[in-house]
Amino acid sequence: MEAGTTRDHRRLAAIVSLDVAGYSRLMGLDDSGTLAALKAHRRELIDPSIAEHNGRIVKTTGDGLLLEFPSVVDAVRCAVDVQRGMAARNQGLGADRRLDFRIGINVGDIIIDGGDIFGDGVNVAARLEALADPGGICVSRVVRDQVLDKLSFTFEDLGAQQVKNIARPVDVYRVDLGSATPGTQRPNRQRYRSLTKLQRWRWPAAGLLAIALVAIGLWGLPRVFRPHATGEPPPGAFAVLPFTTSSASAAEGLLADAVTSDLTSTLQRSMPWAPMVSHSLAMTYKDKPTDARVLGRDLNIRYVVEGEVRGTSDQIVVKGRLTDTRTATQVWSGDVGIERARLASERGELIARLAVQVRGALVDAERRRILAQPLANASATDLTLRADAIQEIDPTGSLATLAEARKLYDAALRLEPNLSMALMGRALTVAGRLDLDPRTDRDALVREYEEMSAQLVAVAGNDARAWNIRADALQRAWRWEAALEANARAQSLDATRPGSIGQRADIMNAMGRSSEALALVDQGLSLQPPAQGAAYLVASRCHASMAVGRYEDAISACEKEASLFDSWLPHAYLVAAYAHLGNETKTQAEKAKLLAQRPGFSIADFKAFRFSDVPAYLQQTESHLVAGLRKAGIREN
Repeated sequence: MEAGTTRDHRRLAAIVSLDVAGYSRLMGLDDSGTLAALKAHRRELIDPSIAEHNGRIVKTTGDGLLLEFPSVVDAVRCAVDVQRGMAARNQGLGADRRLDFRIGINVGDIIIDGGDIFGDGVNVAARLEALADPGGICVSRVVRDQVLDKLSFTFEDLGAQQVKNIARPVDVYRVDLGSATPGTQRPNRQRYRSLTKLQRWRWPAAGLLAIALVAIGLWGLPRVFRPHATGEPPPGAFAVLPFTTSSASAAEGLLADAVTSDLTSTLQRSMPWAPMVSHSLAMTYKDKPTDARVLGRDLNIRYVVEGEVRGTSDQIVVKGRLTDTRTATQVWSGDVGIERARLASERGELIARLAVQVRGALVDAERRRILAQPLANASATDLTLRADAIQEIDPTGSLATLAEARKLYDAALRLEPNLSMALMGRALTVAGRLDLDPRTDRDALVREYEEMSAQLVAVAGNDARAWNIRADALQRAWRWEAALEANARAQSLDATRPGSIGQRADIMNAMGRSSEALALVDQGLSLQPPAQGAAYLVASRCHASMAVGRYEDAISACEKEASLFDSWLPHAYLVAAYAHLGNETKTQAEKAKLLAQRPGFSIADFKAFRFSDVPAYLQQTESHLVAGLRKAGIREN
């Protein structure tokens, strides 16, 4: 580089160009009203949506905006939210009062000059905007290609267009807003939603993911993220409407808005696979009467989350409810509370507890709906749903059921090789075989499971559940540090799921670090009490308490585990704990339950699972669990 010259400051970015169609005509008709309306749209919809999607306003042009986004996915989501929001705001207005925006989006190398940006990428975005219809969005090929497998929008190919001041033709695509469901994540493909409980899994002692997966939802009902031919909304699609308050207090009104925003963000992070209406669009319904059926049609959703914030002098209670938009029937209601003095420091915990309840209610509603549907002309998603369903309704969790499910997952993957929900289900059938059959070729299955988990995170690496499965596979391969890293990745993607905490406790158990596991269990239970489905955390406490010789604590936890799930494992722990304490009556009663569920059970059967190779774990298991089973008269082989 020659002396005295400077290098341009450049970066790759998504550029959005936006303007008002027919702005001059509207200003000529009513300049004051048009300007006031434009400011209101920006203040209430456009600017909040830009901020929500991590965008930056580079400059304004009177009737338009030039925006920059670090993520092309966020840029397209923002544009769709703005156009959907404007459609709602314009509803019922005459042509002389409605403001319609045209939007163009490109990805390219930009030159940074102070706060402004320049370059060919910016010029192309402006030309794409000019090609867009009022209320529409046009994007370049590179934008279409980068979001095609991440968002649920279809694109109409407008062909190569020769545009002003651009030497080469530009391949232009129009976003089909009729196919776009806010917040969704895979166009023309189905993505999963693993929601149901793993009652069919029979949990091994320390470190088995089956416990941790119950509430984090690593199994079950997928989300279909493409528009149905019938016009039905995608499964699970929902909106969080503005929470209300019965108080006239401005402070409580602000709190209700904050709860709405926090809950929306938490659910969006913890359910990245769920079609969710953006916060900015949902807020346009604030203080407006709503009908669930109308909302379902207008927003293309199946469920509405609503609620109210109620306060007393010393208590804040947030009440929530879930309504099915097809029937306008309330399918769940619940509440969480906190002392007013603790609200400022613990609002995050309050929201996390509410999110757990909402998530569970939506899971149950979707399970009932999907299992009632007939299977005909099966797509890849249909096959996966059926595989999930046959396991869900099988109380025994048999190897035969797993084999049948595996065939369905394989058939689904022949149709769609990268269908995440099928990859997930197929991987978990391998984990299920490891759990159910201690005499199987463990090493071969572990290798298969590890390979499947690697493929899964390659396809769905932004989903915490995929990393939970990866952590489980690595744990079974006795790759302890790698398992902890995968679990940490899951927690970084979604810190609100107690299941990831429970999984880490299981890994700690398998590493012989049971005291640390007990601390993690307490942390997880603070987010999700056992009555709300966190039986896996209770199970972790059962196993960890036994490992450190706290037999009475183990009995308390294991009895809770046995009451919540029909599994042989807590009975094995109870046999050992009661034997150590010398309670012969209880020992024999639990032994009878154990042998009824697992006839011929022996100490060798338990050891054949090979849960861990860590000496500390092996010593703890031998000293407490195995020694207790011997005292109770459980045979060696």
